[in-house]
Amino acid sequence: MFALRFFLLATLALSSSANEEVLVLRVGAIFFDTEMKLAEAFDAAVEEVNAINPSLKLDAIKHYLTVDDSIVLQEISCDLIGNGVVAIFGPSSKTNSDIVEVLCNTTGIPHLQFDWPPQKSAREGLNHKMTINVAPMELILSTAILDVLASKSFNWNSFTLVYEKSTNLNRLQHILAWKQLHKTGIKIRPFERGDDYRVLWKQISTANEKYVLLDCPPDILVNVINASIGFNMTGAFNHLFLTNLDTHISGIDRFYSKEFTVSIAAIRIRNYIPPPVHDEIDVFDNEVDDMFDSLETQLLYDSVVLFYNALLELSQRSGFYAPQTRCGLGFWQPGPRLVEQMKNISPKQAKPPFKTQKLHINADGQRDDFNLDVYNPIIDRVNYIWNKEFQLVSYEKIRENSSQALKQKRLEDKVDFSQKPVRYKIATRVGEPYFSWRAEPEGVHYEGNDRFEGYVVDLIYDLAQECKFEFDFEPVKDNKYGSYDPITDEWDGIIRALMDNHAQIGICDLTITQARRSVVDFTVPFMQLGISILAYKKPPPEPNEYGFLKPYNLEVWLYVIIAMMISAIALILTGRMDRFEWEKPVENENNELEQENIWHMRNTLWLVLGSILNQGCDLLPRGVPMRLLTAFWWIFALLVSQTYIAKLAAFVTSSKISNDIASLHDLVDQNKVQFGTIRGGATSVYFSDSNDTENRMAWNKMLSFKPDAFTKSNEEGVKRVKVSKGTYAFLMETTSLQYHVQRNLDLIQIGESFGQKHYGIAVPLNSQFRSNLSVGILRLSEKGRLYYFRNKWLNTNDSSSDKGPEPVDDGKLDMESVGGLFVVLIVGVIISFIIGLGEFLRHVQRIALKDKITPKMALKAEVMFLIRFWETKKPRHTYQRSRDSTSTGYSSMEQMSTVSSVKKRKNARKDN
Repeated sequence: MFALRFFLLATLALSSSANEEVLVLRVGAIFFDTEMKLAEAFDAAVEEVNAINPSLKLDAIKHYLTVDDSIVLQEISCDLIGNGVVAIFGPSSKTNSDIVEVLCNTTGIPHLQFDWPPQKSAREGLNHKMTINVAPMELILSTAILDVLASKSFNWNSFTLVYEKSTNLNRLQHILAWKQLHKTGIKIRPFERGDDYRVLWKQISTANEKYVLLDCPPDILVNVINASIGFNMTGAFNHLFLTNLDTHISGIDRFYSKEFTVSIAAIRIRNYIPPPVHDEIDVFDNEVDDMFDSLETQLLYDSVVLFYNALLELSQRSGFYAPQTRCGLGFWQPGPRLVEQMKNISPKQAKPPFKTQKLHINADGQRDDFNLDVYNPIIDRVNYIWNKEFQLVSYEKIRENSSQALKQKRLEDKVDFSQKPVRYKIATRVGEPYFSWRAEPEGVHYEGNDRFEGYVVDLIYDLAQECKFEFDFEPVKDNKYGSYDPITDEWDGIIRALMDNHAQIGICDLTITQARRSVVDFTVPFMQLGISILAYKKPPPEPNEYGFLKPYNLEVWLYVIIAMMISAIALILTGRMDRFEWEKPVENENNELEQENIWHMRNTLWLVLGSILNQGCDLLPRGVPMRLLTAFWWIFALLVSQTYIAKLAAFVTSSKISNDIASLHDLVDQNKVQFGTIRGGATSVYFSDSNDTENRMAWNKMLSFKPDAFTKSNEEGVKRVKVSKGTYAFLMETTSLQYHVQRNLDLIQIGESFGQKHYGIAVPLNSQFRSNLSVGILRLSEKGRLYYFRNKWLNTNDSSSDKGPEPVDDGKLDMESVGGLFVVLIVGVIISFIIGLGEFLRHVQRIALKDKITPKMALKAEVMFLIRFWETKKPRHTYQRSRDSTSTGYSSMEQMSTVSSVKKRKNARKDN
């Protein structure tokens, strides 16, 4: 039977050669029953190559698999080999068996692959020398993807890799080795076909990821991406990179709309389109062959073309014959030569041309060169071209250098919504002087960004000019900066808006903290500041002209006066009882001996008053009881007077001291004044996370205060300080504190600032525009704009208070403070003069009665002597002097009788 078949074939060959008939050779193909479109493409490819040369035709034999079974696959392969096929195409990578490659290797039948089979070791490769694979090598493809993401155009530093579990990750091996598997590098999230893809995107959204590398089969890609829309993952500042080479046939272009603005990129093997001159260069053509739209059909087509061209070349040489082998029996000798010929076929020689560019097979039977399109699959617009030699090259640059660019330019009727002029949504909070609503004059209404004013408004306007972007302000609903709640595991305020992709920039008096930097990024600081204490400035006490009486209250003064009276009486009694306090006997006018005692009420009061005023007295006691009593009085008087002096000094200086709290230490060490800060703000975090003992004590005291010492905003804290009238202090940033102090004369800053902090602009993690904003801030700083904004909004001297300018305190007492002393002096002078005048009139009356003259005459004489203040000696009878000088001309001065002369006369009479 075998001999008969050989004879018939030889006869057919000889007759065909003699009559120049067509050489028909069989080729086999193995497909799964779900790959009918692939089988149709195979038939179309065979039909096209058969039209190249009428002397060589291919006859296709196809077999179909229902399941991945190596035994069935072996039977099909042996059947094809037994039918005399010159090559076997397939099967695809859906099979895990390499039995076809092994059988072809043992029988010499070339085996062509058009897909990525499971990766084999070097040892296994020795058994697959008859296999040619036109699919790009996964190692090179992995390198290409890395080159794209690591380029300056992409620069992906941190991202999440999402893949379907059945996908072969060999084509991503360089990506997995590029970055550390960490939250600051690569995060991996697998999923399975048929999962609830919303769970996947919720996890990615919760992790605040804006960069996603998605490796997903094209048949479920639309469903996977559609599930991300509900989690705001398709906004202008999200980035999506699709690694499947068949993304262009997934139907993803249905998402084309103004709302789908995600920056999206995909890759595909670049198609080869033959120019008029058969040379492989880049041309531009919109024609698409639906039969070969997928990469698998294109590679299958290329494998058929490659094999046909090699077969056409080899069949014309001597020694070529059709295979006559069976599994385990015989080896087709032309087979290895045919494989080598396929390795030598260049793209320029292939007829018809390949569907993909740079198809060349290396010595190992692998394709190690190809071109990649890096394109936007939504609008099917190519942005970059990748190849091994030049890596990533701008597509526009290639078009400009192409001689056929104008003739065959790609139509651009779709707008790329992801490439519009960038417009940032800016999250902020209302709080003067950084951001506030602008007052509208009568008849004026503001719209858009004109509705706002403040430091950050001016800063963003200048920054937008420097960095070339547009913006819209949007205050956050809760008007919070952004703090982490460990109970709910959520952030709020501006930070939450950035994490949820509701805004791209967050700015206000937002402090850069480590906790916030773990979920968002910050630009370089635009302001440096610290923390200080805002307190109520108690108004100085009203000047009191009788303030010198304040050291003692009325009760003490009364007791001092009573003590003086009692002490004076005690001195009188003691002096009268002590014999040493009586003067020597003196004879009176009646010639009687008398003893005089000086301790009467006038003298004792003078002694008591002189002692308590620290002035002393010329009346001194002689007896022991009197001296002892006087000594105890002096002790009392000393303590009373010195205590008074000390208290008076304290009262005089107390009005000059604005506050007895001068630092955070003083604030912590007292219990009269409560203090607090904004709940969840950077200042509260500074205290709660600090390891400093004093800061921890301050934090614990703030937690213990009742009512709650924390506020929702700076404005609430400032208002609370003003209302408390000195019983509450507020800890806040120095810039905001100085702003409120300058506008409220009732407020004061206490102590030096501490805890150095910085304000910065917050952006989502790994935002590429962060560096651009940082450069813009540095430029504004160099131009002096930041200094200008600070002076304009923070250092103004305008005040909203109706009070006049605050008086300068030079530490000196004015007349309003010491006027009472002059009043006391004047009152004392007046009282003394009145008492003296009363005694003078009484003296005049006594003279008139004693000398039996009229009161008028006596008064006149005394007044005349009184006004002659230059006279220091007074005559005994002034009225006589006055009368003599006026009536008789008597002007001699009669010597005044003194007490001593009187005593002498008395002593003389006594001796007689």
